[in-house]
Amino acid sequence: MDCIRIKSSLSHRNNWKYDVFVSFRGDTRFNFTDHLFAALHRHGILAFRDDTKLEKGGPISPGLLQAIEGSQVLIVVFSVNYASSTWCLQELAKIADCNQVSGQHVLPVFYDVSPSEVRRQSGNYEKAFMKHEARFKGDADMMEQVPRWRGALTEVANLSGWDVSEKSQSAEIEKIVKVVTRILSPKPSSSLFNDIVGMHSPLQELEKLLVSDSDDDDDVRVVGICGMGGIGKSTLATILYEKISHQYDVSCFVDDVSKTYVVYGALGVQEQLLRQAFKEEDLLICNLSLGNNLIQNRLCHRKVFIVLDNVEKGIQLEKLALKRERLGRGSRIIIVSRDEHILREY
Repeated sequence: MDCIRIKSSLSHRNNWKYDVFVSFRGDTRFNFTDHLFAALHRHGILAFRDDTKLEKGGPISPGLLQAIEGSQVLIVVFSVNYASSTWCLQELAKIADCNQVSGQHVLPVFYDVSPSEVRRQSGNYEKAFMKHEARFKGDADMMEQVPRWRGALTEVANLSGWDVSEKSQSAEIEKIVKVVTRILSPKPSSSLFNDIVGMHSPLQELEKLLVSDSDDDDDVRVVGICGMGGIGKSTLATILYEKISHQYDVSCFVDDVSKTYVVYGALGVQEQLLRQAFKEEDLLICNLSLGNNLIQNRLCHRKVFIVLDNVEKGIQLEKLALKRERLGRGSRIIIVSRDEHILREY
C-alpha cells in the first residue's frame, strides 16, 4: 500500500434543472431510447422524459422548451420518422438555438438513418418535408418554420455524434453515457489550486501513485492520504475525485466514514457506498453478510474508483469487505485517515 503525507494546506455542476434532455420520435420509444434512458438512470444521470415529467393536462410545449433550456446535455436521436413529426422539428430548432449557449452540449445519435440523409434532408427526410410543405401551403406562419427546421437538421447533423446503425446498441449506449458523464463531471476550479497553499505538489504526487493515465497499469492499487486534521486531506481527495472519477465504470466518494460508522454502524457505511456507487437511494441492507455479498458481487471485475474519507479505525475498513482480488483491473481506492498505522495495516 502506498501512503503520502501532506504537510500543509469544490466546484459542482451549474444550476441545471436536468442533466440531459433527449429528443426522439415515438418509433424509438420502446427500444433504443428506452435503453438509453435506463443506462442514464443507472449512472445517476437525471434525464428529462416527456411522458413522466410533465403533468397530464399541462401546457406541453412551454414545458418542453423550458426542459430543453434547463438541460446541460441535449441528445437528439434521429430515426427514419423523426422529420415527419413537427413536434420533433420544433424541439430540434430550439436545441439548435441552445447549441450556441455556453455550457450546453448537443449530441446527435443516428439510429436507423444515415447522417448524410439528415444533413441533406434526402430520402425519408425529403419525403417528410414534401408533406409538411403541402400541408402548410397557405399557412404563412408555418411555412416560415420550414427553412428553420432544415437549417437545424443540417447544423445538428454536422456535430460529432454516433451512427449506431448495424452496431451493438448496448455498446454504443455505454459510449454515449461515458461522454455524458465526462461532460457532467465537475471540473476542479483553477482558483482552488491558487487559494490553497501547497496543493499542487501533493496532487501531482497522488496522481503519480495512482498511475491513472497508464493503459498498462492493470493492478488494483490502494493509496492512503494521512496527516493531522485541517491540513487539506479531504480537499485533496475531492479535487482528484472530481478530476478522474469519470474514467471508471463505478465511482463513489464516501464522506466521513467514521461518523457514519458511529451513528449507523457498519451497515450504514455499506449502504452509503452502494447507494453512491449505483445511485440507488432506496437500497436497504438487512445484515452485514448481505452487505458483504452485495459489495463483492456488484463490484466484481469492474474498474472502480472509491474514496473513503476520514477513516479512524481499522475495523471500519474490514467491515466494508472490499476485496482487491474481486475488483476489476485498474481499480483504485483512496483512504483518508489521520492514523498512518491504520493505512499501513490495510
